[in-house]
Amino acid sequence: MKIQVLKNETYQSVDDLPKKGTNRATGFDVIVTSGPEIIGETYDNGAYKRVDYIQYKTNLKLAVQKEKVFSNFGHTDLDYDILAFPRSSVSKYNLVLANCIGLIDADYRGEVLLRFKYQWQPEDYKIRTDNLLEGTVNYSKLYNKGDKVCQLKVTKVENVEFVIVDELDSTNRGEGGFGSTDTKSTEQPKQTMKNIADLYEKISGNITTPSKKYVDSIKERERQLG
Repeated sequence: MKIQVLKNETYQSVDDLPKKGTNRATGFDVIVTSGPEIIGETYDNGAYKRVDYIQYKTNLKLAVQKEKVFSNFGHTDLDYDILAFPRSSVSKYNLVLANCIGLIDADYRGEVLLRFKYQWQPEDYKIRTDNLLEGTVNYSKLYNKGDKVCQLKVTKVENVEFVIVDELDSTNRGEGGFGSTDTKSTEQPKQTMKNIADLYEKISGNITTPSKKYVDSIKERERQLG
């Protein structure tokens, strides 16, 4: 399976293509070709009222090719898409990928653009005379042109079919939603401890009863021996 990359001023040869950091790495690193473009609203003094997102360009345009898989029954076309994940280096910056994981569909032919949410820090804010907050963006906590910003991972597209039914199959969980399995898991140890307590009581009773019978039999034997 091949991924075509449109030739341009950034991608001129094989050496320019996205590459893995190591031989056994999963993702292909992508370098941004622009500085941060801050999209938001500012006050008259240039301070930020809000930052909607920060965008980077990559100059990367892709075409994911289908893969033919042959068998005794003919061939099947496998389709693929590409997922864009943030790199681990994002933890050093005040950024988080806006859509968490970017999806590049197989039929998309535009430029791969990366948008990040800016994570405001207390030191970025200042209270204005009108009691509103104004913010400054810490550029030292942003990616810059030429940085490796994300990694691409190729995944196979699973073609599924949605169907309408009158009734769904039943499960133990049923319609239990958020935290429903956690509730069950916390109740289980209480039941287990109760079972252990019951078992201990039974064991104690079994041990005590034979002991009493043994003592009584000894005394009876002594009386017989006189």
